[in-house]
Parts: sequence; structure tokens; C-alpha cells
Amino acid sequence: MENILTVHSRTDMQLPRKSSLVNFSLLSEIVCPAAFRSFSIKYVCSGLEEYEVSGYHYQIKSGQYLLANHFAEGMVRIDKPVKGICIDISPDILSEVVASRIGPDTMHLDLALDKFFTTSDFLDAKYNASDTQLGRAIRAFERATSNAADIPELFTKELYYSLAESIVADHIPLFRQLQSIRKIKMATRKDLLRRVTMGKEYLDAQFLLPLEIADVARECNLSEYHFFRTFRQVFSISPYQYLIARRLDFAKDLLREGHDRISDIAYLTGYSDVFAFSKSFKKYTGSTPTQFGK
Repeated sequence: MENILTVHSRTDMQLPRKSSLVNFSLLSEIVCPAAFRSFSIKYVCSGLEEYEVSGYHYQIKSGQYLLANHFAEGMVRIDKPVKGICIDISPDILSEVVASRIGPDTMHLDLALDKFFTTSDFLDAKYNASDTQLGRAIRAFERATSNAADIPELFTKELYYSLAESIVADHIPLFRQLQSIRKIKMATRKDLLRRVTMGKEYLDAQFLLPLEIADVARECNLSEYHFFRTFRQVFSISPYQYLIARRLDFAKDLLREGHDRISDIAYLTGYSDVFAFSKSFKKYTGSTPTQFGK
């Protein structure tokens, strides 16, 4: 089973790589080069798509999307039914949106934004739609296109401008993170950002376990000091401080939910005793666990 509905924008119709367009697809099995014609959003409505892009492997599940510009190269593999939406946005539209953010009062750091989005500097990556402004816009678009009869009315240049605005808004923090890494080569910055982001995701998933930062660094194939230094540059907090903050945020959630056994919360969040937990909690929140719970 293979069905693909392609809807082009009304602009740039004579320039396929630079055009803005939307593909709706229903595929059951395929292995082929991945097409990144312009600035591409590969969104999965249901099922699983696997990509190899620039040496990185991505599994894109329902509610996730892959973002890459036309400098990306790779393959896509599908071996079970997948419903997806691919949206290509013209680099010219991205440049227009970026230009609107660069004015006389713009910080110098932003002057390289256009180069970031429209050259090989861009960092292809996978995202959960619920976590980003672009993802929420795509989900709204998915709902709006559930009725095929309504689809043609949705495709104006405003659609692509709106999506481009979301892309730029989502990526300005990431762009600044790349700039914060003190390396000359952009390829090195991108690799280090991937690694410390992987470490941050590992901390988010395992923060209640007895972790050593050295173990997290090994998961990212970095030395402990290199991981510590780069993590702090990118996120403005050390890995250990971030781990403590995640645990204390979890403690706050438990207290909001009505858990009043402070000793149990201290144990769950990795503290050896109630005194150490209470001291750390007050330093972090400005109040004791008992005061916060009330």
C-alpha cells in the first residue's frame, strides 16, 4: 500500500528545491534516499520512520518529527504502515523571517542566524511535537487537514511564514547554545551539542537513580571534565547542579500532590537523611519541605 498526496504552494512552482510544499503520505514499506528538498519537516502521524542522516540514526515515532535543511543527506527506511506529513519550506521564506529579527537594536550574536538556517551549519535533530512551538503548530495543522475537502483552503504563503516563525523561535536558544561552545569549527560545536544534549536527556530519564557524572559522560563518549565544561557552557549550570535541581523539582511535585512523609521523599530523591534533604530543599526553594507542603 502506498499513497502520496502532494500539495504545492502557489509560489516558486518552477523551482522544486526552493519551493514550499506539503506531502501527505501513507506508506507500508520503503528504503530510499531521504529527500530534503528545501527546509524539511518530516512528521509522523502514526507508525515509525527510521532515518540515517549525516551519520546519525533517528527513529521518528508518532507525534515526533525530524528537522533538516537541504544540506542534509541520508536514507529513510519504513517496514510497517506509516502515515506522515512532510513539509518543505523555501529557504527564501526562512531568510525573510530571520531578517525580521535583525534590526539596529539586535544583539550581534543574531547576525549569523540566516547562515545558521540556510547553510550546512544547521543542526538536524528529532523533536517531540508537544515540546516545541513548531510541533504544536504541526499538530494543529494535522487536525485541520483531517477533512480532505478542507485541505486546499489551508495552503497559502501565510502557512509557511507561520511555520517558519515557529522554527526560528524554537531554534534561537539552540543557536545561542552552539555559539556558547568555544570551538572554531561548527561541525565540532554541533557534535558536542548533540553529546551534552544526550547527557541531559540521560539525566532527565535517570535522575532518581544513584548516578555519577562520570558515568553520564561515558554515555556521551566524553571525558568527565570535557562533559562538565561543555554542559556548563551550553546550559549555564553544571551537570551535578542540574541533577540536584531535577531531584528537588520532583520533590516539589510530590509535596504539591500531598505527600507529607519528608523522610520518604528524601529517600526517593537520593538523600541520605532528612536533614541533608531539608537543607538542600530550602536552599533551592527558599522554604523548608514542610512549609512548601502547606
